[in-house]
Amino acid sequence: MNFFCIKVCVILFISILSTSCISPFNEIGLPYKGWEKGEFDIHHIYTGRGESSFLIFPDATSMLIDAGDWDPKDYDKMCELLPDNSRRSGEWIARYILRVNPFKEQVDYLMISHFHNDHIGDSSNPVLSTQRRNPDYILTGITEVGEYIRFKKVIDRGFPDYQYPLPIADPDVDNYKAFINWKRKKEGLIPESFDIGNSSQIVLLNDKGKYSELFQIQNLAANGRIWTGNGKETINYYDLNSANRDGEQNENSKSIGIKINYGPFSYFTAGDISGTLLDGDGSKINLENEIAKICGSVDVCKANHHAYKDAMTEGFLKKIQASAYIIPVWDHEHIQPVIMERMASYSPHSENPTIYPTRFPYHLKDKYGKEPWINSVCQEDGHIVIKIFDEGKKYKIYVLSAKDEKSTVQAVYGPFSSTVQDGN
Repeated sequence: MNFFCIKVCVILFISILSTSCISPFNEIGLPYKGWEKGEFDIHHIYTGRGESSFLIFPDATSMLIDAGDWDPKDYDKMCELLPDNSRRSGEWIARYILRVNPFKEQVDYLMISHFHNDHIGDSSNPVLSTQRRNPDYILTGITEVGEYIRFKKVIDRGFPDYQYPLPIADPDVDNYKAFINWKRKKEGLIPESFDIGNSSQIVLLNDKGKYSELFQIQNLAANGRIWTGNGKETINYYDLNSANRDGEQNENSKSIGIKINYGPFSYFTAGDISGTLLDGDGSKINLENEIAKICGSVDVCKANHHAYKDAMTEGFLKKIQASAYIIPVWDHEHIQPVIMERMASYSPHSENPTIYPTRFPYHLKDKYGKEPWINSVCQEDGHIVIKIFDEGKKYKIYVLSAKDEKSTVQAVYGPFSSTVQDGN
């Protein structure tokens, strides 16, 4: 074989490796290399006690979305607390951030998707409380993270009065508000209400000039209000029918939803958005379907409401058209066969896996091992990290071990090519 043929064979071999599912570089078994300038990292952190995501933008601006801590002692379907039970989830999350964040304990944004304890913390937990902070608060979930991490700005669905669509009467929210007030007084934390329709509330803070035309966060929904795509115009679904304010309200329906674009790459996250409200004629309107219409298709979607049986509707999946779905799991019931099959069947992704749960209990893998959809599910679990690079043109999906704090890479999928999205 002459030199020219050898050279062609080598080029072809490298080309095949670069387009295969597993990275051509030997990253498996090594510590995750971390964020580098120009990359956009999305960490879906597993603790087994709630949901939490940590984002590092291309210029190192950072944002934490949620930090749950729910631990009912009488519920036998909770997933394993990892790395172990020597600390609660808030401290594990804070330690994770300190390992990966370029600015360590300094985090630019905290966003609270909605006020459930698996997203903010359970104040009934028998854990430590602060002392002499007037008022004091229980250290759980986000309030425990705040003992180690300093946030510049917090964005939630209720500030300043927490009255819409109805006044909030919840001890977990009272605990969170006490935390916010303390941080305002002592650390200069800036609280803001989520501004639906705004695309400049959450912005790059370190290198606006270099990446600003490529990177954007579009605010889509909160409090049952969804952006129309026209200026700041929204539809207030709770206001369409007085019956929507009667009886027990679904906190999930009020979740904050955003779409993040980095070049051609896009990502959707909306807490536990799910449920229906009534229009003026009394007909049911599914909020997932409505937010998907304005979002359009994305590359990666964090599953709504942990992909539980009341979420990830057919209408939502047809519009969102994600190539990958991330499921933050803390409950065995978050592995729902009907929903898994639905997500797999509506994904345009031609390669497996499509679905990435942060936890897939062993007994459920055995139970569902012969189901057709199992081939679409990532067989490794742990922290799921999306790394977007090359100005958003490509991305990889990493699975990091949650069994210790070494951030060991268990699997790498990609690189995948981002797609030009049809949404706003």
